[in-house]
Amino acid sequence: SQVVAPAFEKIIKNASWRKHSKLAHQCKSLLEKLATKSPLFPSDSEPDNSIPGPLHDGGPVEYSLAESESILTPLINACGTAYNKIVDPAVDCIQKLIAYGYLRGEADPTGGPEAQLLSKLIESVCKCHDLGDDAVELLVLKTLLSAVTSISLRIHGDCLLQIVRTCYDIYLGSKNVVNQTTAKASLVQMLVIVFRRMEADSSTVPIQPIVVAELMEPVEKSDADGSMTQFVQGFITKIMQDIDGVLNPVAPSKVSLGGHDGAFETTTVETTNPTDLLDSTDKDMLDAKYWEISMYKTALEGRKGELADGDVERDDDLEVQIGNKLRRDAFLVFRALCKLSMKTPPKEAMADPQLMRGKIVALELLKILLENAGAVFRTSERFLGAIKQYLCLSLLKNSASSLIIVFQLSCSIFISLVSRFRAGLKAEIGVFFPMIVLRVLENVAQPNFQQKMIVLRFLDKLCVDSQILVDIFINYDCDVNSSNIFERMVNGLLKTAQGVPPSTATTLLPPQEATMKLEAMKCLVAILKSMGDWMNKQLRIPDPHSTKRFEAVENSPEPVNVPLANGNGDETVEGSDFHSETSSEASDALSIEQRRAYKLELQEGISLFNRKPKKGIEFLIRANKVGDSPEEIAAFLKNASGLNKTLIGDYLGEREDLSLKVMHAYVDSFDFQGMEFDDAIRAFLQGFRLPGEAQKIDRIMEKFAERYCKCNPKAFISADTAYVLAYSVILLNTDAHNPMVKNKMSADDFIRNNCGIDDGKDLPEEYLRSLFERISRNEIKMKEDDLSVQQKQSVNSSRILGLDSILNIVIRKRDEDQHMETSDNLIKHMQEQFKEKARKSESVYYAATDVVVLRFMVEVCWAPMLAAFSVPLDQSDDEIVIALCLEGFRYAIHVTAVMSMKTHRDAFVTSLAKFTSLHSPADIKQKNIDAIRVSILVHLH
Repeated sequence: SQVVAPAFEKIIKNASWRKHSKLAHQCKSLLEKLATKSPLFPSDSEPDNSIPGPLHDGGPVEYSLAESESILTPLINACGTAYNKIVDPAVDCIQKLIAYGYLRGEADPTGGPEAQLLSKLIESVCKCHDLGDDAVELLVLKTLLSAVTSISLRIHGDCLLQIVRTCYDIYLGSKNVVNQTTAKASLVQMLVIVFRRMEADSSTVPIQPIVVAELMEPVEKSDADGSMTQFVQGFITKIMQDIDGVLNPVAPSKVSLGGHDGAFETTTVETTNPTDLLDSTDKDMLDAKYWEISMYKTALEGRKGELADGDVERDDDLEVQIGNKLRRDAFLVFRALCKLSMKTPPKEAMADPQLMRGKIVALELLKILLENAGAVFRTSERFLGAIKQYLCLSLLKNSASSLIIVFQLSCSIFISLVSRFRAGLKAEIGVFFPMIVLRVLENVAQPNFQQKMIVLRFLDKLCVDSQILVDIFINYDCDVNSSNIFERMVNGLLKTAQGVPPSTATTLLPPQEATMKLEAMKCLVAILKSMGDWMNKQLRIPDPHSTKRFEAVENSPEPVNVPLANGNGDETVEGSDFHSETSSEASDALSIEQRRAYKLELQEGISLFNRKPKKGIEFLIRANKVGDSPEEIAAFLKNASGLNKTLIGDYLGEREDLSLKVMHAYVDSFDFQGMEFDDAIRAFLQGFRLPGEAQKIDRIMEKFAERYCKCNPKAFISADTAYVLAYSVILLNTDAHNPMVKNKMSADDFIRNNCGIDDGKDLPEEYLRSLFERISRNEIKMKEDDLSVQQKQSVNSSRILGLDSILNIVIRKRDEDQHMETSDNLIKHMQEQFKEKARKSESVYYAATDVVVLRFMVEVCWAPMLAAFSVPLDQSDDEIVIALCLEGFRYAIHVTAVMSMKTHRDAFVTSLAKFTSLHSPADIKQKNIDAIRVSILVHLH
């Protein structure tokens, strides 16, 4: 009554007698009863007085459900009046009831009467934020954060989502910058609570208040003296401590939890099909429907083991069920944030950061979440599934944004995935690394300066954890179906460090170019240092620069399991899901050598094929990369990535015996049964470009016609009909879609051209007409052509393999500055790529442990590194640049020497020796003295 009475008095005082008479009357009668301590209901009138309610003051008096309802209903009604002077005391009162632990039970709109009452109470508070009053907004935030923090009042599921949504709306809609910041901080604190409880599998785990100053990174301009940060910090800390104060005097015992828990009688996750959690009402998530391809079904199925057995005794099961609820909450909140991060305002708003704030804050929250994710989030199938299904879609849409802050946040989220989740997201990282990082890195002449700097800093960060680069090399550069990520990264950095080639047009200003070159140099040095650190760690070589020696380590036995770098060095991966996936035995020297050698040889064969197809096939057969039967060669031409499609067409059209047999096997591998004629041609011509010579086309189309008629015997009288019609279709396709053809063929022309082709008879007119319509509407083209402009950069053999062809598609090169998020077809296209990747590449994730892998890494990067360090050393007098180059030399010599790669070591040593200028002492400058010092250091080691 100490909390409730003053609030009722204020409500009565401020109520307008006309509008709010009923409310005032309710409050008055309650006040009288509270004052006289008389029962709220005479015992005979209320039959269900026995049902306990959610109100409870820690004393001997239990309030029944009906009594609780009679006290809370006026507060709910007061919140609904939309009149500040009444709303204010009501919300304040609800906040105190929560903070002092007077409300308990679970708020759930689908639960029993008690759960519904609490849910209505929370909902009434959420609705008050619309009033647009600064003081009420703060009160609402305070109440909602108290509710999520509270332990006696439990907020789950939809109720939690409504609270998150309300704070998000206040952040977006408030006119007051302090309220905006408070809303954002409250959201972060709520996330911390939800995910911390999920990880600990307990609602009572102690939680620290967040440090507001760290979250405010781009310091709000209005907060020069830090007073706002202080205010927000005080707001959050006080709420957290108030709740804590309620807890500590008497910690809630198991009994009270079990005895007073109407929540579990409602349908909880156990009886729900996990698919229902992904409610189907999300209009903005229709995209996700495309995204739910076979590879991602895991997200929906959830782990059967996570769902508790219904048969177990209720009591033992309590914790498990709480655990499930907590997991479900975390899942729902994570999914909601992903969706909010994908919402795209109308086109005209793209350039307006104010209107993009919703997307930006959702990305910021996701970033904080991933950077602090614990072991359950990083390993449980359900969360990895949610990342694949929702977060990857968000990254796909946002990494193409030209708003720098959106690109930067996408990058930060991606760096978290690479450094902390890579074992569970092998295929996704294989697709996104080239798309987000390498695409920007490899654009040397006309990059967006800010984007490129973000990517360079990202790579620099990546090198801090020395396990990451080695893992990337083993899992992508040694996998036949992946892009060579490490190699492309080193070459992209080299090109950036060398600067724009002379005589190339560039959009960069000279100071920008200088900054970028320096940053790229730093990354190259960081890569070598990272390789050196990893080597020292694996071989237990003490680091000459660190003071602590490794004696302790020397005597300890070999570590048994391979810690995966999961962000926190101290967590090994015992007992987690990684073991099933990471096979450390398989990463031993032999298999790395075999896999890398296999990939290099295959690449050599493919690049030879792209110059001389016949020679390429011979080479690959000799090297045992392809079988020598026509069927095996045909399957290779159909499935291998990186073959030039024009040359496949040339090879298939050859007259020679083997080519002819391969062509027949190639065509026979298609099943055209039940396909429309034009669809069959489409499917057939996706994999190669028809050669230019008439005889070659003739041979191929004749075989196609024969195959089509064999699969569809009733389609035409003879194969000749199919053959002539196929020619007609190809001519029509060229006529309709080639811009050079000015006078286009009409449907009647097409029908006339095909008179009497069916053994002297005509094909049905409507058949030809619909064929004409479909071809004119939808061009027949090879798969490659619908990818946007391929990067015109030098195609080295590594570039040819893997996904590179699709990964330049995110920004169709229309007008660089058009604010364009990715188009739907593009997203569908990316999803097909994921499907393809999932089918082809091995899903096993290797955690590197064997030092031999460094030899292969050195093979890839020594030449670019040597070039990058020697040239500036020769030409520049900038102290910083020279210090970097010499540092690069030192690391390179250390790694090559320890790995006994004598030739490579000597290349670096000789080059360094040349820069000492000792052969002509007269020219010695400061940099030459530095070079002498490094040479001596190297020899001492």
